[in-house]
Amino acid sequence: MPKAEVIEGLRQARAALLSSIEGLTADQMFQMGVVGVWSIKDVLAHLVSWEAELVTTLSQLEQQKKGVPRIVEIEDIDDWNAEQYSLNASRPFETVLEDFHGVHKHLIRVVESLDARTLDDNRVFSWMEGEPLSYLILENATWHEEEHAGEIRQWREAQGF
Repeated sequence: MPKAEVIEGLRQARAALLSSIEGLTADQMFQMGVVGVWSIKDVLAHLVSWEAELVTTLSQLEQQKKGVPRIVEIEDIDDWNAEQYSLNASRPFETVLEDFHGVHKHLIRVVESLDARTLDDNRVFSWMEGEPLSYLILENATWHEEEHAGEIRQWREAQGF
């Protein structure tokens, strides 16, 4: 997938996610049960955790040619998500929101810095198991945000918000 399309997908997914939480009150941001037991704050912290792992991987690609990045070594996603939830549960909402915006800006900058071969050639990184690096970005950022935006919209509908 061309870099411009990857970046546009990231921006559109983020806009959809922001739209899904637009107009919610502070109390609604902390209401449990949006995704499983998670609140909106928890969902945003969850997305920050995954995108931060993605940024780390993309920022260290030279080292990753020889080894496997942590993001693809996560075997039990549910356990990893639970661990991240525990780490983020007590963080203030304002800090989570700041990180949510900051890590996404950093992700866009890192993707902008990648050349076409690094992004699209499915032979560059053996740990991608035949997929191009763009797939890792789509999976852990674009599609991930789209998934949670849809769940938030469903929750809002069910709650009458």
